[in-house]
Amino acid sequence: MKNYRYLNHTADLGIEVHGETLEELFMNIGMAIFETQLSGEISEEEEFDITLSEDSLEELFVDWCRELLYNFSVHGFIPKTYIISIKNFTLNAHLRGDRLDLKHHAIKTEIKNVTYHDFRISKFNDHYMATVIFDV
Repeated sequence: MKNYRYLNHTADLGIEVHGETLEELFMNIGMAIFETQLSGEISEEEEFDITLSEDSLEELFVDWCRELLYNFSVHGFIPKTYIISIKNFTLNAHLRGDRLDLKHHAIKTEIKNVTYHDFRISKFNDHYMATVIFDV
């Protein structure tokens, strides 16, 4: 079962993502981004580390999405596994994945950037949910 679903949106791509922890929420949006953009087998031959610090959880989430999109756009990096820790609005992630190779991967939808339009993160009991709109 996927931990995200697509939302109806007129021009862009809306995603609602869920996680039992903040780390799982951030991992699940990463998975949603790349499952939306690509098809094909993703190996774990490459490694990438990301450290981000922001003033709020919302800014950290948006920055995380932007960082994933940037590293895909510039370096062709496609994460498959995520080890994430979040503390005091600082995220440390160790990612394993692949480099884009059009012999093995097909682009389905190009996600250009994340927006703040209708963006929100909520916590319900022991469950987190984020709603985010991406420019496509």
